[in-house]
Amino acid sequence: MSNKNINNDSLYRHPCIFDIRNKFFGVFFMPNGCVLFKLLTFAEVKNVILEVKPYGKPIKKYEMNNSGFGIWQLELEEGIVKNGDRYRFVIDYKDELIPVKDPCSMYQDSYFKWSVLYNHSLFKWTDKDWMSGKNNKRVSRIADDVNMLSNVDSLRIYELHIGTFTDEGTFSAAKEKIKQIADELKFNAIEIMPVENTYSFNWGYDGVDKYAPNHTYGTPDELKELIDYAHKCNLNVIMDIVPNHLGPDIAYLHKTGPYIEGENCFGYKFNFEKDSNSYYVRDFIIGAALNWLINYHCDGLRVDMTKFMCSDYTMKQMAAEINYYCPVAFLIAEDGRDNDVRVTKPFTQSEIDLNEMHHERFINAIKNNDVSLSNLGFDSEWDFPFHKQIAAMILGYWDCRSRNLCAFDYSLRDAQSRVKYAMSHDEIGNIDGTRLISKIMVNELDLHEKICDCCHTLKCKRSAHAAHRILVAFLNGSLKKMSEEQRKIFYAKNNLTCDFSLEEIFTAYLNAVSMHKLAIGKVFSVPGPKMVFQGDECANISYFKFFRKFSIGPEPYLLEKGYKPGLDAFIDSKLSSVKVCDEYSYINEGVRNFVRDLNILCEKNISLCDGHIEKTLVHENSSIHAIHTKKIYNETVSISNFSDVAYNGNYGMLFPKGKWREILNSDAKLYAGSGKYLNPQPTKEQFNYISLAPYSIIFFEKIS
Repeated sequence: MSNKNINNDSLYRHPCIFDIRNKFFGVFFMPNGCVLFKLLTFAEVKNVILEVKPYGKPIKKYEMNNSGFGIWQLELEEGIVKNGDRYRFVIDYKDELIPVKDPCSMYQDSYFKWSVLYNHSLFKWTDKDWMSGKNNKRVSRIADDVNMLSNVDSLRIYELHIGTFTDEGTFSAAKEKIKQIADELKFNAIEIMPVENTYSFNWGYDGVDKYAPNHTYGTPDELKELIDYAHKCNLNVIMDIVPNHLGPDIAYLHKTGPYIEGENCFGYKFNFEKDSNSYYVRDFIIGAALNWLINYHCDGLRVDMTKFMCSDYTMKQMAAEINYYCPVAFLIAEDGRDNDVRVTKPFTQSEIDLNEMHHERFINAIKNNDVSLSNLGFDSEWDFPFHKQIAAMILGYWDCRSRNLCAFDYSLRDAQSRVKYAMSHDEIGNIDGTRLISKIMVNELDLHEKICDCCHTLKCKRSAHAAHRILVAFLNGSLKKMSEEQRKIFYAKNNLTCDFSLEEIFTAYLNAVSMHKLAIGKVFSVPGPKMVFQGDECANISYFKFFRKFSIGPEPYLLEKGYKPGLDAFIDSKLSSVKVCDEYSYINEGVRNFVRDLNILCEKNISLCDGHIEKTLVHENSSIHAIHTKKIYNETVSISNFSDVAYNGNYGMLFPKGKWREILNSDAKLYAGSGKYLNPQPTKEQFNYISLAPYSIIFFEKIS
C-alpha cells in the first residue's frame, strides 16, 4: 500500500514549514529574522489590522495587505515582534470590527481572543539520526531494502490519551512513562489521541485550534520533548488529527472566514466543497496536518473519520501534499466505509513525480476536482470489519454481527495492510465506557438477564456497569470483606436481584481474561499493523468513558452512553483509577508478559509483520481457527480455540509440511494461564494431536 517510487536523493527531505509559507496559512518565523503573517478571511472583508501585545507594553497595530480572494499578508522585519508576544486580527467585515484569534495559532493558552507567537525553530531537537533515516526502527511509507527503514506493515501501535495515561495528565508525565512501552512492552509506535486545543479535559475530537496543542497538557515545547524522547526510545509517533469537523467551544472560525459550512453529526463542518473559497479551506486543514509532521517531527498521522470530511478530493490532496513535502511520513485513515479499496490504493507514478512544477499542476487539478478518485493514496486504515468480527467472536454479538467463524475468517482477506485491533477508545467509551473484560463478564455471569426490569438498551448499559463494579470490588478485595447482608445491598445498588459467590466471580474473571488474551493474540496473528489501547496490555479494567467539558452552557447528559461525560467521567478514565490487591495482581502481570512476548514474536518473525497469509483453516463445529503466515524463509502457524472446551493432547490438526515447534501459548503460567495445555514437543508429522486450552491461542514456528 506504500508509495515507494522516490529517488534516494530526496528520501529524507523534511523542510521547515517556512519553505512552503506561500502555499499555506499561519505565522512563519523566516530564516532572515522576519515574521510573515498569512490569514484567510471572507473575500468581502474590507480591511484587517494585526494587533500585537508585547508583555507589559502597549498594543501595536499594523495594517495587513490584501492579496485578493480573502487572503491577507504582512511581513514584519526582524525584532518588531518576538516569540511569546500576544497577537490577534481585527477584521472589518460588513461594517463591523471583529477581533479574532489566529485560526492557525501555534500556541493558545487562554480562552480569550489573543494568540501567542511561537517560534518553532527555537526548540533544540536531538533526534537528527532518527529524522534523517539512520535508525531502521523508523517506520516509513517508502521503506525498502535500500534505505532499510521499517515499513507500515511492521507497526505495533500503543494508543494512548495524554489526559488519562498518567495521574498528572500532561506531556511531561507521559514522557516519564513511555519508555516502558518501548523497553518493557516492546511496542514500536505510540498513537496519541488528538491534542488539538480544546481548552479543557477532552478526548481531543472537539478541537478548535487545529495547529495548537491543548494547553492543559503543557506547552508546545513539552510536546516536542515527549516526541523527541519517544524517538530516543525507538518509538514512532503517530498523531491523531481531526479534519472532519470543528469543536463547538470557543470557536471563532465562522467569524473569520469561509471555513465552515453548516454542521455534521460531530460539530461544525468544514467548507471543503462549496465554492472557490474551498481551495483555501483545504489548504488550511492540510497545513494543520503538515504542522504535526514538520514542526513536531511526528512520523505518521491517523486521520479521524475521513468519510465525514465529505470530500475525497481533500483526502487525495492531503496525501499528495504530504507525499511531496514529507515523503517519509505515513498516513492512516479512520475511514469507516468498510475498507473501500480506493482509500489505500497508491498514487500512480505520474502522481508522485517530485518535479515541483508537475506537483503544482497535480494539486491544482485536485483543487479543481479534475482528477480520478479511484486512488486516494493513504498508506493504511483502521480495519473496522476485522474489529467487528473479532468482537462478535468474543462477545457473541457486536454491531449487527453474530458470532460466525467463517465470517471472521473472511474478514482476514482484507486485514493484512490495515490496522487491526480488538478494542479502541471508541468501542469502550462510545458504548458504555467499559473494557472488553467487563463486557465479557456480562455474558459469563448472565447479568443481562439478572438486571431489574427496564428497556433492552438500558439493560445493556446497566449490566455493563454492574459487571465493572463487581470486578472492581472483587479485584480490590472489598467484596471479600463484605458480610452476606452487605453483599446483597451491593448487588441491589447495581440493579441486580441475585448473589454471586467469590468462586463464581473468579472463574468468570479468569475466562474473561483468557478471551481478552485470545482477542489480542488474534490481532497479532495477522500480518500487518496492529494496535492495543492503553491499559489493555495488562488487563486494566478502568473505565474509559467519553468525556468533555465546555466553557459555556451545561455539560450534556448523554443518556445513550449510560453516564454523564464530565469531570467524573474523566477521573474514572484514569488508568490508575482501579486498584488491584496483591492476591490478583499476578493476572495483570501475566497479561502484560503475554503482550510483551507477542511484540517480541513479531520482531523475530517477519511473516507476522509484512508476510502474507498462506492459508487459513476453519473448524466451525469445534470453534477452532488457524492461520498460516509466510515470508521468505520464515513461517508461523497460529491456532485459536474460541470455545470453552479443552483438548489435552487430543485435538487433531493438519500442519503445513515441515517440522514445527510451539513458541507461544496463551495458557502458559507466565501469562496467567493454567499451564496445563502446552505442547513442549516439536511436531514431527503433518497431522498431529495437540493440546488447546479453552479460549486460547498458540503460535508455532517452522524449524525445518
